[in-house]
Amino acid sequence: MKILYAIQGTGNGHITRSISIINELKKRADVDVLISGIHNEIKSPIDINFNFRGLGFVFGQNGGIDYYQTYKQNKLSTLFKEIKQLPVKDYNFVVSDFEPVSVWAASKAGIPTIGISNQVSVLHPKIKKPWPPISISRVFMENYAQCDYNIGLHFEAIDEHIITPVIREEIRLGNNTDEGHGLVYLPFYSDEIIFKALKNIDTIEWIVFSKHSKKTYKIGNVQFEPVNGQLFNEKLLSCHIVLTAAGFGTTSEALHLGKKMIVIPMKGQYEQKFNAFTLQKFGVKILKSLESKDAPILINSVLDSSACFKMNYPDNAKLISDKVIELYNGPILENLNFSTNSKNQPLDSYFNPPKINRDNSGTLSY
Repeated sequence: MKILYAIQGTGNGHITRSISIINELKKRADVDVLISGIHNEIKSPIDINFNFRGLGFVFGQNGGIDYYQTYKQNKLSTLFKEIKQLPVKDYNFVVSDFEPVSVWAASKAGIPTIGISNQVSVLHPKIKKPWPPISISRVFMENYAQCDYNIGLHFEAIDEHIITPVIREEIRLGNNTDEGHGLVYLPFYSDEIIFKALKNIDTIEWIVFSKHSKKTYKIGNVQFEPVNGQLFNEKLLSCHIVLTAAGFGTTSEALHLGKKMIVIPMKGQYEQKFNAFTLQKFGVKILKSLESKDAPILINSVLDSSACFKMNYPDNAKLISDKVIELYNGPILENLNFSTNSKNQPLDSYFNPPKINRDNSGTLSY
């Protein structure tokens, strides 16, 4: 069995999460790895077979995506070339962690796809969503890397299709302490905005992992570090409080460690809005903007509080790999000749996968 495992390379969470699952799958099959994206810093400890530009996003410095730089750095001609040239027919199926090149190439070639991501769980009909439940951002997310079958990752296990987060081994087995510092990861804010918000909260030392700095420097009680995976893990394990975006990876690990946490969702990003909405049920405080005049008040209130919520997430990388193999050996192999039109499916039917209609040439049609 030969699998192509494709990872979204915008940000670092998809990469760090996928490593554990890939290592489990490699015990069962021959696995090649593809990464596409234009804005990540983590060097993968596993071999990468395909490194594509893909279709990614560039973080801005004012709370959201930098759409101009995203437009400037994404090249549609390159994207189409990558889709066309990817030898996806060499594989039995594709596993995608919200990665579009592999999914679009597989769709064109009639190769089955399995999605594994938090983005998948956003569309599950049993999970409550923030208002409004339908938006342009959500529709874009659904069509960005739509797979035939899906395994969703969520803060809680909902059913057999939705399971709890993958917590990396270095975090799971690390020494969880409280050395009193605050950890900050807000990749869509400039160092200047972060410093302005934190400089007067001087009862604690802050360590900021910055996408916008290539060197370490410190001003007052705020230390800025370039993104560094090993150092980030050390500071996450030893911190007192986490101030972060509403992405899935860091928030899940902070919950697992039982850290105090404040979350700031990226502007105009439905998944982060959804994550923040869900995290509130665990007592996590949500801040709409770091530039808000209420930001220091909220941060100080969390620092002064004693409450925090701890989740003991199980080690589920093997469980996920088992589900992937079961999907291939079961529904995928058994249901090659059925049809439906996925474009007529309601938005929340994501877990009633589109039945694949393949003609004699193997071409996928909808």
